[in-house]
Amino acid sequence: MTMNQEYNDKTSFNRICPECGVGNPEDADSCIVCDKDLSETLLFFEDDFYDIELTSELLIEYRKNFYRTRRTGKDKKYFIAEIKDIKFGHPIKRFSFKYKGKKEVYALKEDNYNSLKELFKKIGIIYELEVE
Repeated sequence: MTMNQEYNDKTSFNRICPECGVGNPEDADSCIVCDKDLSETLLFFEDDFYDIELTSELLIEYRKNFYRTRRTGKDKKYFIAEIKDIKFGHPIKRFSFKYKGKKEVYALKEDNYNSLKELFKKIGIIYELEVE
């Protein structure tokens, strides 16, 4: 085995940059392409209609096109401190909340739904889950 093969076998590029979508090594502090600070991202996942990034201050939705193949360039930013009435739906995997008096609803893939719910509990954004 060559040194390059050994390096490639041990290095995964599974840490996706929320800004540009490029895979980065798991231990990367910043994106290898756009230089975004990856340490501020608590959770990032790609879903069918949008990509979601969660930082300590913001929940950011990156909207995808109709065919779900690329981003539209539109995004929505929600300050965590202003998110109210968080609910996780069951049996339909959806996440909803009120932001500035308006209800926002996101249908999520099951693994993304579970990751978001667990992180919210872990960092104290929610203590007991309300189920719709």
